[in-house]
Amino acid sequence: MPGETLTLPPATDLLDPAASPSAGLDALAALGFADPAGALANLRRLAEQPRPRELLAGFLPRVLRHLAAAADPDMALNNIERLAAAVMDRGVLYQVLADHPQALPVLVALAVTSQFLADTLVRSPQAFFWLLEPQVMRSRSREAMHEEVRAACRPFRSEEARANALRRVKRRELVRIAARDILGDADLTATTQELSNLADACIAEAWDIARPGLIARYGVPYHARPPLREKEGRPPHPALSPSGGEGDVRVPAAFAVIALGKLGGEELNYSSDIDLCFVYEAEGETDGPERVPNRVFFARAAEQLLAVLATMSEEGAVYRVDLRLRPEGTGGPLALPLDAYRHYHATRGALWERQALIKARLAAGDERLGRAFLDLARAVAYRPGLEREAVGEIQAVKARIDRLLRVRGRHERHVKLGVGGIREIEFHIQALQLLYGAPDPWLRERNSLRALQRLAERGYLSWEEAGALTRAYRFLRTVEHRLQLLHALQTHTLPSDAREVGKLARRLGYAGDLASARARFLAEHDATRRRVREAFEEFFAAPLPLHAPGPPPWRPEALAAVGFADPARARQNLTLLWEGPPLVPAPRAIRGVLKDLLPAALEALRTVADPDGALNALERFVAAAGPRTAYLDRLARDPGLLARVLTLFARADRLAQSLITRPELLDELAAPGSFTERRPARRLRAAFDAYEAPGFDAPDRLRLFKTAEELRVAWQDLVGGCPAPRVGWALTELAEAVLAIAWRWAEAEASRRFGEPRAANACIPALIVGMGKLGGRELDYGSDLDLVVLYAAEGETTGPDVVPAAVYFDQLVDRLHTLLAAITRTGLAFRVDFRLRPGGKGVALAHPLAALSTYLAREAALWERQALVKARPACGDARLARAFARIRRAQVFGPGLTDAERAEIHHVRTRMEVELGREGPGRTHVKFGAGGLTDIEFLAQALQLAHGAGHGSLRTPSTRRALRELGTLGLLPPAVATELLAAYDFQKGLLRSLRLAQARPADCLPMAGVLLARLAREAGLGSGRALLARYREVADQVRRHYRAVMGVTP
Repeated sequence: MPGETLTLPPATDLLDPAASPSAGLDALAALGFADPAGALANLRRLAEQPRPRELLAGFLPRVLRHLAAAADPDMALNNIERLAAAVMDRGVLYQVLADHPQALPVLVALAVTSQFLADTLVRSPQAFFWLLEPQVMRSRSREAMHEEVRAACRPFRSEEARANALRRVKRRELVRIAARDILGDADLTATTQELSNLADACIAEAWDIARPGLIARYGVPYHARPPLREKEGRPPHPALSPSGGEGDVRVPAAFAVIALGKLGGEELNYSSDIDLCFVYEAEGETDGPERVPNRVFFARAAEQLLAVLATMSEEGAVYRVDLRLRPEGTGGPLALPLDAYRHYHATRGALWERQALIKARLAAGDERLGRAFLDLARAVAYRPGLEREAVGEIQAVKARIDRLLRVRGRHERHVKLGVGGIREIEFHIQALQLLYGAPDPWLRERNSLRALQRLAERGYLSWEEAGALTRAYRFLRTVEHRLQLLHALQTHTLPSDAREVGKLARRLGYAGDLASARARFLAEHDATRRRVREAFEEFFAAPLPLHAPGPPPWRPEALAAVGFADPARARQNLTLLWEGPPLVPAPRAIRGVLKDLLPAALEALRTVADPDGALNALERFVAAAGPRTAYLDRLARDPGLLARVLTLFARADRLAQSLITRPELLDELAAPGSFTERRPARRLRAAFDAYEAPGFDAPDRLRLFKTAEELRVAWQDLVGGCPAPRVGWALTELAEAVLAIAWRWAEAEASRRFGEPRAANACIPALIVGMGKLGGRELDYGSDLDLVVLYAAEGETTGPDVVPAAVYFDQLVDRLHTLLAAITRTGLAFRVDFRLRPGGKGVALAHPLAALSTYLAREAALWERQALVKARPACGDARLARAFARIRRAQVFGPGLTDAERAEIHHVRTRMEVELGREGPGRTHVKFGAGGLTDIEFLAQALQLAHGAGHGSLRTPSTRRALRELGTLGLLPPAVATELLAAYDFQKGLLRSLRLAQARPADCLPMAGVLLARLAREAGLGSGRALLARYREVADQVRRHYRAVMGVTP
């Protein structure tokens, strides 16, 4: 870094206006300032008054070191001086910069990366101090972003005031998101997701601002009957038709805002336009003072919504909006009914419009109407029969773009549309999706990075190629972000000036002087473009085969005899197995293996629960294996292994995908002892240390390891007959191993930055407490990890950045969350939930142990005591774990349980049943529904709270063990305890099967169809109807016992 070895003159030489400028000018030039005289003038303006000068002198060396490391020291210092001039009290600003460890890095980073962000801070200096508050610099979920935007606008009443509040909160959130990005606290995926969440929240709030005035003037828009019907129907609005005869009942017409383009893909830029279209339910008429047809009402609604979003006021605008992707483009109506969209795309929609619908997503408005539109969008985008025409059209569009940019001289500098740019990656992805997405819904992914992963999982891209395109996409999008952040302009072109390219390189993290940073950046940029262009040209140069060798004659009646529910689809899959997909090298080398494998597979499929699903997965496995015939040959030669693999494919769609993605895992599944080996967390940690995954960084290697181990557990579960409690134990041990590894990494990172947290000359230890299923050693496939993090005492770190222990552990936990829950090309390790911590959402992520004790004694709600019934130390300091156990024993179980508290537990259970279970005709919720697992858990926990003080065996976090002990102690009749244990195992087994069977875990029983039949066969019952009857019998029995224990009358 420039200036590292420079001896700086005394602060007075730089800050005192009476001092000679010569020494200061030389020092500033050596630090990298292009205009030393201007820099010196800025420094002296910062110190015009004695008290601010004294404060600034105390930390001036730190300021200069940060500025010397900045991409443009002159720009950074100039913006810092502007901020100082804008604040009410410079002394407060300087004190914060001196004392807060993150204040100076945040300020310099924003001041040098973006003139727009610096201008925002100058305009609203309080935003800088806001960034330094606890919790602010954490990621915000979609729900949290919506609440943040609503809260900012809620105090205002008029449309204009609310719209201005919306502009302010959008600008403030943009500063926060950019700060996390620039400082490295958020990667590209997290940044684009938050930018998209912010846009969604702003659109929803804009509609809330616009709607009341429309309703007041025109009334509610109605239509004669709901064209969107669900099984239960939708209750009609009680109002009579404003224009019809008596008894002519009408319903309100819904409205939805559909996002397309980058917003649809949840990958928005900092300065993107947002691509939208508007849909309403059906034609009709309003019922207000000024009655108008629905087409008029919703056209006005679109106009008003656009006015809130796009009108420029003294606070700026919220977003630029692009409506050109709607039917008929700029000449079409602003809003259309759903049937009009359907008719347009059936009769006139162009191929490029079909391609645009790949990224369609509901941004705001009615969810039911949004789902109907997205069903239509998928049907249009992935309509079979147009694949070759679509690919040709994509190729032609890109050729036209290339010609245009070449004429303008920007074909090599345009990171979005240029040769080897972002658009080539997007077109490559979308061409593959259009080709293969019709028969394979897994490929219908809106987000580019997730789509690349799915295409690799299905074998349409090699993992090497998908990895190269992923790295290229991340690189090019990051370059695009830095370009746009500088002046908040929608630019995608590299600067033509060499010095400006050097500054861009420094903003991107390339070290050295401007010339060397520029050279390294341009070398990587050119190499990236070449890789993208080569992949693009190779794909579009491959001919689409018109004919393929004929497959063996699989007869439908023979396939029906195997057990296929859809013999025609089975024949298509067998044909695809034989021929291979177009644009993917034909598997001629493996046809000899397939001649042996396919007959053996058809024979084995007779015995599995879902032969159709298993064959689908086998086809994907063969495609993913590609030329690696050893895996297929092994299956062909080992009928027992083949049968077990097909059983896995038939029962565990979610984990079968892991084997499909990584066929090499077959070696481990086939190894001796794969059915019986038990791996506690200690052995798993050691196994990870020896685990190799070339080409992946450590966090991705951990995710791959976790997935492989989870697959091994499922293998033991589904084909090895592993008892259900041992499955929960194995998944818990795996979670604890992953947790310990990630915690170790997070500690190492935090220690490098802050040093060691210490109090009374000793390191401050920490403890991670597992709650819920993790605490009870009852994890399921796909379970979240409920965690509480505690540390021993207050103190502070040893440096380099000295912070209080509270800040250290908060940062450490935030990093732990990122390591476990961030989604990358390898997926995620675990979703993590910290909401069970003392005080819940909105408080620090980590707490001193003494604060927990005080909180439980004085403030904790009953549900928080109840949650700690299932608490267990999962990782961390043993002495702290013993201290936690003493607090838990005294303050969770010590008070016992009064009748009023028992009633309160029942009240919470009832709310969960109503709000989360939402059972009704056609919906049975295994977890939260009446008589479901939560009944058993709440029943057991109430008895544990009531009697745990006197019976140590009842202080177990395990529900199964608690039920056994309650029966042994006579606190439940032994027969009742036995019935509840059997019900618990039955329902847990159903839940586990449901989660294995679906890529997106769900806890509701299907009421009909293939999945229900499959669950029935797995449960040893003859039909889906028998399973539903058995479930209702068990749930009724559980509910009777629950009412008896809780003292509730039916």
